[in-house]
Amino acid sequence: MLYFRENEKDLLSRFFHRTDEKAMAIYGRRRTGKTQLILDFLSENGSEDAVYFQCASFDYQTCLQDFISCFQVRFPEDPVLQRLGSFREIFSYLPKLTETKLAIIIDEFPFLAKKDENVAVEFQWIIDHALQGNKLVLLGSSLSFMRRQINQREAPLYGRFDEILEVRPFLFHEVHTLFPDFEDAVQVYAQTGGVAQYVMFFLRYSSPAEATKKLFLDRNGRLFQEANNMLLQELRDPSTYAGILRAISSGEKTAAQIADRCGLDPRGVFTYLNKLSELEIVTPVENLLSSRKKERRYKIGDFFFRFHYSFIEPNISMIQSVGLSSYSFIFGDRYQEYLGFVYEDIIRDNCFQYALDGKLTFMPVTTGKWWGNVCLEGTWTESEIDVLAFDDHTIVLGECKFRNKKIGLKELNLLLAKAQFVPVKGRKIYYLLASRSGFTEDLSALSDDVILIEKV
Repeated sequence: MLYFRENEKDLLSRFFHRTDEKAMAIYGRRRTGKTQLILDFLSENGSEDAVYFQCASFDYQTCLQDFISCFQVRFPEDPVLQRLGSFREIFSYLPKLTETKLAIIIDEFPFLAKKDENVAVEFQWIIDHALQGNKLVLLGSSLSFMRRQINQREAPLYGRFDEILEVRPFLFHEVHTLFPDFEDAVQVYAQTGGVAQYVMFFLRYSSPAEATKKLFLDRNGRLFQEANNMLLQELRDPSTYAGILRAISSGEKTAAQIADRCGLDPRGVFTYLNKLSELEIVTPVENLLSSRKKERRYKIGDFFFRFHYSFIEPNISMIQSVGLSSYSFIFGDRYQEYLGFVYEDIIRDNCFQYALDGKLTFMPVTTGKWWGNVCLEGTWTESEIDVLAFDDHTIVLGECKFRNKKIGLKELNLLLAKAQFVPVKGRKIYYLLASRSGFTEDLSALSDDVILIEKV
């Protein structure tokens, strides 16, 4: 079943019903449901005038023959199809093949075009000259390839698409809809990052813990090798990138620390970090409001990869040896700490929705976090503010606690103490506390400057 894709279907409907639009690109990371989306749409809206083809090889001639076979199934009596020697010839031949206008969907287009720039040039010509009323949809899971074709002026397909659709993972509130229990929803989101197929896997099991065991801690589990397979698909030297992800998951935050941990040149490490950022696996984190330059840190922003490199990859030998029995040894206090970091990200991402709901008195233009030296009880130490959300005039400073007990004045006073060292630059300050387990009574009669968020 396809969930939460109404907007995507509306965009598809607009494309297929407009006679002046001829080419569309659909992209997104693996397992987000791109193929299911287009197949469901065609099924619901009539697929008799559609030709669906999925590239299964990097070889041009293999893909070409498979593509021709799709048309031969539909037009078995045509004597010319088998003699056509390129995609350009096939599309040019379509008006002679049938008077019906077709929707042609080519799935995993990067398999065909990623290793040969001439293929993209060929499809540039096809879109410009050969469609003649037919429609072309190109799908791809290779983010780097698809984004280059869509966004870079020098790419052959730049500017050729009338519609562009990125199929994103589910948001937390969507996962929460599927898993009404808040604790379950956080765990599923923390392990899957909202990737549609992974979330669907979790729905098959009685609890997140059971799903974790069967999906991640079984050598034949569907997600045991998934992170490694994704790196192999996108990257030429996956072992170096895997080392960087291990370094970040173990606590290294700056480029210099990561390079030192991995034995890489301090300048060369940026090439790898930029590539991981382009793939949205690693996220650069800016120290918002800081006047100091070069305060960038890095985190694994993709929760699926963060989970894998925090708990699965470091314990591969144990998992391969004892399988599901490794669960109690792997998941303990550190897992709860990990969920706490995910909870921070959920609250931070929700700040815009809080503004729409009236929990914030303004709409932020930027969200993030701050870190720096603070003086607490006479001792200087580096500390962080979990949540910053601000515009030119107003700012929210927030702390998030994913604990099994209520939080109260102690946590608020700590936030107030740290807030004194944040360069808010004259903005009106609001303070936000988010708690998994609610709040003590001493926080019940606070001023309007304090915002309390229970769970999310």
